[in-house]
Amino acid sequence: MSRIKVTFNAPVTITFLALMLAATIGNYLTLGVVNNIFSCKPVLSANPMIIMGYFTHIFCHANFSHFFGNAIYLLLLMPLLEEKYGSLSLIGMIFTTAFITAILNALFLPTGIVGASGIVFMCIIMSSLTMCKSGEIPFTFILVFICYIGKEVMDGLFVADNVSHFGHIIGGCSGAILGKLFGREKNG
Repeated sequence: MSRIKVTFNAPVTITFLALMLAATIGNYLTLGVVNNIFSCKPVLSANPMIIMGYFTHIFCHANFSHFFGNAIYLLLLMPLLEEKYGSLSLIGMIFTTAFITAILNALFLPTGIVGASGIVFMCIIMSSLTMCKSGEIPFTFILVFICYIGKEVMDGLFVADNVSHFGHIIGGCSGAILGKLFGREKNG
């Protein structure tokens, strides 16, 4: 009988979630100081602390419910994407999406952002491209894109809920673009 061993199969995913958890616990223990430091402010600036927030807001969450909502999706989707695209490519996609979301949010909205929801939407859209052949767009990708992005547009227009639907839309669009750009690439 062979022994079963636990493997560390998705280091980027696990590290990303560990950083999210650390930031969420830290924010709880400091009564909001962590989010105040690492969140994305609604301004464009060359201030290093503001620039840092363009990338670190994805680790901050409003509360544990917000954290677990994102963590579950990330645990389901990111290992698949990490296997397909490679660890280094996935890191690049995560921080590219975070930066684009932060800049567009600062340009168009008067509120700051926290959370990995944009990364979740990037992963959702990218996962529907995992079986994509060169020169093809899977019909399931079109359906996923319409369902998720369409819902976010509708919710953004008609629901007042303190959720960054804009960030979800940007994350999903980023996932579609990055998923096609990186194609079958795997570098890490």
